[in-house]
Amino acid sequence: MQKKATIYATGDRGVYVGRLEPKFRRACASSTLLVSLEDSLEVQAPNSKTRQTGSSFLIPAGTDVQIHTRGAHVALFFLDDCGTDLKRLQQRMTSVVNLGDQHLFLNVDGESEAVEFANILRSQRPSLATANDIVEDWLAHPGYNPEPPDPRIARAVQLVKQHHERNISVEWIAREVGLSVPRLTQLFRKVTGCPIRRFRLWHRVFVTAARLNQGTPLTEAALAAGFADYPQFSRTYRQLVGASPSDARNNTELNMSGYLG
Repeated sequence: MQKKATIYATGDRGVYVGRLEPKFRRACASSTLLVSLEDSLEVQAPNSKTRQTGSSFLIPAGTDVQIHTRGAHVALFFLDDCGTDLKRLQQRMTSVVNLGDQHLFLNVDGESEAVEFANILRSQRPSLATANDIVEDWLAHPGYNPEPPDPRIARAVQLVKQHHERNISVEWIAREVGLSVPRLTQLFRKVTGCPIRRFRLWHRVFVTAARLNQGTPLTEAALAAGFADYPQFSRTYRQLVGASPSDARNNTELNMSGYLG
């Protein structure tokens, strides 16, 4: 019997290993390293016929692309919120791919290690702590040490996470971190790659999954995480992961911590 897909997530970063829909549109989600465990993948900008083929892609937050997986098993590495992982990995990609007015990165140095790690998750199902240690070691590649993120934006990210179930205002967050609303909006998008409201939505996906992991029914978990209704959750989940929530509930094994306080 084929093993379920698996998600490991700690609140700071995560990884999904399994199959995705053969074709899905990924828009305004978190920064992600997408690695094929089998055949090559293809990406293209919406409304474009030009496709880029590769075995791994680094997709910055906010990038709007269509991904053709051809049904292959893949690993989706969800990177940290404030862009440190993204900056590290940008230096390890072999080339930059321009898709209209957007760009992403092709073929990561150390890809075989990422594939090996993903296959360990798929076949052996180690503990969350073990999986997290392996990811930390791989990302902390010698010589790749970017500057730490703006502490005001790091605090804003923390506030959004702490109050995920509430639609706290941008004005309130700005006051808490000592910035004007326009400056907060500008810096938040620059650091995280996403507008604040979009960031809050995709974080709620992980909170929903964490509640599912505790046995909460799917719709109840989505509402408790702060989604207005199930359709809103379903749309956001598809954009982030590339699968339907109902399929994920039945075919995905969750290993999560750090999302519910």
